[in-house]
Amino acid sequence: MAAGFNWNQYNGTGTAETSIGTGGNLFNFAANDASGTTGYDTNPITAGKNSMEVYLKADFIGTFNKIDNAQFWRSTDFSPSTGLTLKWLDNGTAVYVQPTTATSSVAGDAIPTSDPGSENVYFGGTASGYITGSGMTSYIVLQLQTTTAAAAGDTSLAEFTFQYDES
Repeated sequence: MAAGFNWNQYNGTGTAETSIGTGGNLFNFAANDASGTTGYDTNPITAGKNSMEVYLKADFIGTFNKIDNAQFWRSTDFSPSTGLTLKWLDNGTAVYVQPTTATSSVAGDAIPTSDPGSENVYFGGTASGYITGSGMTSYIVLQLQTTTAAAAGDTSLAEFTFQYDES
């Protein structure tokens, strides 16, 4: 039997957990601290400002021997992308901090734009970590940072790829 998989998004002061699904438009970068796609149109990111940080975890259920070697990257860029920089925290973190629109002190790394070839998302905050039963990755933390050169209005969706080894 194969593992089941779902994305969870976290927000607020008490790490409110929201299941956001497995594929498609699961969340939007916005200026508000909310899960999923709700409210981004009424909470746009003003050029020169940042999105609220986004905290995600991959949640696995089902019967499997081991899941490890989790890898995450941006596979398709925003369009237009002028004035947009996507930051993340390489390897993730086991610690949740209430999201902010200030320049992130957590998500400060350039996100990979191709398959990183090796683990870049941890399980349990540990390199070479893994799960052998239901469990989650460490937090994947993202923030969209903009300059005043960012185009007005919506951009196209950026696409992300998440892969892992299952045995």
